[in-house]
Amino acid sequence: MNKVNDIESLFSEVSIKNNIEIVDVEYIKENGGWILRIFIDKDSGVTMSDCEKFSYIFSEILDKSNILQDSYVLEVSSPGLNRVLKQEKSFKRFIGSKVRIQTHVSINNQKNFLGQLLNFDNGTVSINDVTNGVVNINFSDVKKANLETEI
Repeated sequence: MNKVNDIESLFSEVSIKNNIEIVDVEYIKENGGWILRIFIDKDSGVTMSDCEKFSYIFSEILDKSNILQDSYVLEVSSPGLNRVLKQEKSFKRFIGSKVRIQTHVSINNQKNFLGQLLNFDNGTVSINDVTNGVVNINFSDVKKANLETEI
């Protein structure tokens, strides 16, 4: 297991208890230092107060664990308008929304898709792609997926 998965597992109980979703976790080196970014969401939306509260909670949990040996900066924030879609439940939650999906493999000579998310069922994402119409994508073939905001 890698550190990101370990961190997600570490926060699993506290996120369920507090009705928040851990949307994404990034542990990356930037400008010579380590950054741990945790993106959270909840049904009513995330406030600055939520980010502050969970920054404190996550920091305490991390301090008690031995997952991260290097010094790091912890950032807790909302996933933003173009939030990442990583989990099955996120795909189901945003059916009807405009999404951008990148795949590991070509489907009809295409790896990048943009359109309305139609369905998620039995491990298959259905999207009404602007180029090829309705396309079914195996969830395991999704490399990256985000909501696409229209401004």
